[in-house]
Amino acid sequence: MQKMHTKELIMKKALLQAQLAMRHNEVPIGAVIVDAGGVIIARGYNKIEAKNCQTAHAEIIAIQKACKKIGDWRLNGCWIYVTLEPCLMCIGLIQLSRIEGIVFAALSPLFGSGLSNPKNLPLYAKHLEIERGIGEEKSIQLLQAFFKNKRKKRKGGSESEGRLY
Repeated sequence: MQKMHTKELIMKKALLQAQLAMRHNEVPIGAVIVDAGGVIIARGYNKIEAKNCQTAHAEIIAIQKACKKIGDWRLNGCWIYVTLEPCLMCIGLIQLSRIEGIVFAALSPLFGSGLSNPKNLPLYAKHLEIERGIGEEKSIQLLQAFFKNKRKKRKGGSESEGRLY
């Protein structure tokens, strides 16, 4: 395991996971979990299409791997880095897993949990440190490229169909 020293470097690792997702024809979202010492203990990327199930989000896969790695469902002191604002399902799991903080790159205008507005989530704000914007430009570029390619391949489909960005 390699110890990381900056949030930017850790987010780069999450963006690499997003690129893996894209190569597998999945929405390019990646997640990395680090322990209290900043060591990466888990990585994940979207596998919704491969598993044919909405629970295969990058965050959920990374949390499952982290729990297995440390042998506990409590991820106290850990931080999760995600390339896109988590949905309500994932933010619930992040909180239940006792993760200390979340760093996410870009807002999700359609399915995000509203983390950018603490008034929307008073419960989360009390128990979860939140930071956004690190790696935002690269995350948005990946998402835009993915959906642009999807729209090109879709014959007769609406140009706005499936548009997150």
